[in-house]
Amino acid sequence: MSTDKPVGAWRDDRADDVRPLALTAEENSLVTARWEKARAAHGQLDTVLETFVARSGEPYGARLEGKQHRLKGLLAFRRQAAARKRLRVDVGAFARKISDLNRYTLVLATDHYTAGVQQAYAFLHEQGFELVPGSERNTWEDPLYKGFRAAWQRPGGEQRFEIRFHTDASYSVQSENRLLYDLYRSGRVRDAAEDVKFSKAHEQAAELVQSGRYGMKSGKGGH
Repeated sequence: MSTDKPVGAWRDDRADDVRPLALTAEENSLVTARWEKARAAHGQLDTVLETFVARSGEPYGARLEGKQHRLKGLLAFRRQAAARKRLRVDVGAFARKISDLNRYTLVLATDHYTAGVQQAYAFLHEQGFELVPGSERNTWEDPLYKGFRAAWQRPGGEQRFEIRFHTDASYSVQSENRLLYDLYRSGRVRDAAEDVKFSKAHEQAAELVQSGRYGMKSGKGGH
């Protein structure tokens, strides 16, 4: 996607959105420039992660999945920034701090999962990357999304990328749940529906389907 043309104001005019998202020309310029940096770094980061996979065969069984999702789309980023703006978050600050424009899914053998994550950490440190403070998220106890993720960057650098660590089983369920999870997190059902109870019922149904795929009741149990 080319962004060589002058960047103006942006508005999301989807017919089903009763509260259209929007960015000023200045805000959209900041968001677009940040995305362009992520796109420029995409190839180099691919090489880094692919090198780790090539070195981490048995017993870790490392492999990359979701190649089509490795670079977040510009439209999705604009919508995300505009949604944060609606919550009174400064768009420029959000664009600078975002960690998952470049994002990777690393699947590891279940029996060697923890050791595989440790190997990935050691490799990234060897490559000159450092962990983004506060970026680690362990959601193995979450009934809706199981896994572990962390963000990395060059020392003092703005460019960041995220890695989501999965087992075969958790990645399989996450793939099945992607549409429902996005719907549940988006809040669009609640915004668009006139009856709040109706939209809440749909959210609860989405939650039950997702957690059921992990073989557990919603809100209970763990990994």
